[in-house]
Amino acid sequence: MKKNFLFALPLAMACAMPMVAQDDLVIYGDETTGIVWQNFAGPTNVQEVANPQPDVVNGTEKCISILRPKETGESDEIGWPWEGALSESFDVPNIGEYNSLTMLVKKPYPGKVCVELQSPTGGSGMIYAHYTAVDNSWQQLTFPVINVSGLGETGLTKILVEIHREIENDNDNFEDCIMYADEIVLHKAMPRFGFNAEDLVAGGWLQFPGDEFGDKAVFVDNPDKTGSNTTDKCMRIVREKGDDSFAGAINRNFKVTDLASYKYFTMMVKKDVAGPVALEIQSPGEAQKQVLSADYTEVGQWQELRFDIPENVLNGEPLQIIILQAHAVDTKEDAAFTDPIDVYVDELYLSDGTPTSNVPVATTEPGRIVKCELYSVNGSLLARWESGDSLPDYVSPGVYVLCQTDESGKVYSKKVVK
Repeated sequence: MKKNFLFALPLAMACAMPMVAQDDLVIYGDETTGIVWQNFAGPTNVQEVANPQPDVVNGTEKCISILRPKETGESDEIGWPWEGALSESFDVPNIGEYNSLTMLVKKPYPGKVCVELQSPTGGSGMIYAHYTAVDNSWQQLTFPVINVSGLGETGLTKILVEIHREIENDNDNFEDCIMYADEIVLHKAMPRFGFNAEDLVAGGWLQFPGDEFGDKAVFVDNPDKTGSNTTDKCMRIVREKGDDSFAGAINRNFKVTDLASYKYFTMMVKKDVAGPVALEIQSPGEAQKQVLSADYTEVGQWQELRFDIPENVLNGEPLQIIILQAHAVDTKEDAAFTDPIDVYVDELYLSDGTPTSNVPVATTEPGRIVKCELYSVNGSLLARWESGDSLPDYVSPGVYVLCQTDESGKVYSKKVVK
């Protein structure tokens, strides 16, 4: 892992910038000064430049520019594939007080983005999100602040932005390109909980068991939009005969501190064989584990499964990890199971038991709304304002997702039509 070759970087940097804790802590943006960015582990040519394409999502004057070459090499010394932009210009001793980090990203290719938070003593925590836009537009990504206990009492002093954490050496469609990052902000409010392939709020689904670059859990076009799930994208999990019953996909990037306030999960599933599906939920550090199960019966069609949450779930600990066991059946000795099957999953949500209209958070009665954000159906942030349900005049007619944050930090989502 790359943590062993930080010695190759120059250590002489500008003085750290002290920061005072508040609800929204701007790490980097138009209003911050004294931030120095440098190349990390490759010829990335990091600079601060003028915003190349101001729009309704990002109208700032400046941003970070990162050249991402196609040939990144295959050794830690070169930085494959986590080269990016590093800054040591921060001092945030209380990183544990924050629940999420947002960042604006603009690049020619969809893919995973990683932000690595580091301390001067070598502690670190990596958090992930997915950039899904295909038109090279600005998109706001949300990173749940997790796995940061290793930063210790010295806190956050370094940020490494790995703007395109993908292997592209053998990808003929990938060329040297410029990618941009901007408006890096820490928030005390919880990120929205939910997953669908158009709006990857909790990005970071990986093959399980497997590694970061496995191909048995990938995002694909919805194979059947005529049924009960009409979304454009979903996740496909390949299940082979020799796989263990718990094989599927894992996501370590959730952050739900009060899981007991919810009644159940719902998730859309489609596969060619009947059988149980399981969600193994875990607390930070895998200290508490619990398996929730549901039966898939509508063979060949999308079916919404419900996973009831028991009392005293995870012994009161927060939820951070979900292992999605797509076909929780022992098939190793089953003579009838020969060919691999494709299991499709989508629309994983939490519910408090009230009608939710298929949105990624429970629609309990909000307090006073203090922030509104309007998203396209593919997850791109289009507008932001303080309060109210009226959409800005410049928003074109269409279907959108309106996310409202109340004064307690809770987020509520609903589909709106203009």
